[in-house]
Amino acid sequence: MPRLPRPLLVSLHDVTPALNGAIQRALALLGEFGVTRYALFVVPDWHGKWPLAEHPDFLARVRERAAQGCEIMLHGLRHDEVGSRRSAGENLRALGRTAREAEFLTLDDAAAAERVRQGRATLREVGLEPVGFVPPAWLYRPGLQALLRQEGFAVMEDAWRVYHLPSGRGVRAPCVQWSTRKAHRAAVGVAINALRVPLERGRRLMRLAIHPPDAVHPWVSRSLRRALEGLLATRTPVSYAEVLGEGSISA
Repeated sequence: MPRLPRPLLVSLHDVTPALNGAIQRALALLGEFGVTRYALFVVPDWHGKWPLAEHPDFLARVRERAAQGCEIMLHGLRHDEVGSRRSAGENLRALGRTAREAEFLTLDDAAAAERVRQGRATLREVGLEPVGFVPPAWLYRPGLQALLRQEGFAVMEDAWRVYHLPSGRGVRAPCVQWSTRKAHRAAVGVAINALRVPLERGRRLMRLAIHPPDAVHPWVSRSLRRALEGLLATRTPVSYAEVLGEGSISA
């Protein structure tokens, strides 16, 4: 009996008009591989300078993707850490993972709640309904899951797992990802993923996280293509709702 394909969660991070050109390249690449089921991690106001409502053409394309079945995730409010100060421990947690782009790493519960509510309200105002929340760089304080559960969100993920917030259940899901911030980091990511895709073949669930620059960086874009080829040979892209065992999920 032939083995059934294993599931793959595909996500496009940092969906903002500030990165429109790279985003369109990433979407075109997914289309080239026939991937139509993926999540869009939308930032309502990138760095406090790119509110979605001021970019109707970009917004229309995002709404069109949502209407076609792409899940919308709230990905912070502004994504960066402007105005926040890290402790020594927070610097250690973020070491090698982000360049001041972990918006929720330093926020206390009240500040985090305000940004979550503002971000969701902003998305709803422009016709987008987020099914979940993903903190930028997957970095956050311990109280965030409880906050999101209270706010009615169904889904969250971090660097290691996808969470069904109503039940508190977490599903382990290794994530293939890259960094284009510096040349040596890009090279390391390419080397790691060349090994990781075949080595993780037996995992029940895997994730492929694409950041817009991945689609335009020469080394990383080639690595991304190879990863798509390898993953899609044995896996089928699915929705977060399917992974978490629900026909539909909503905030």
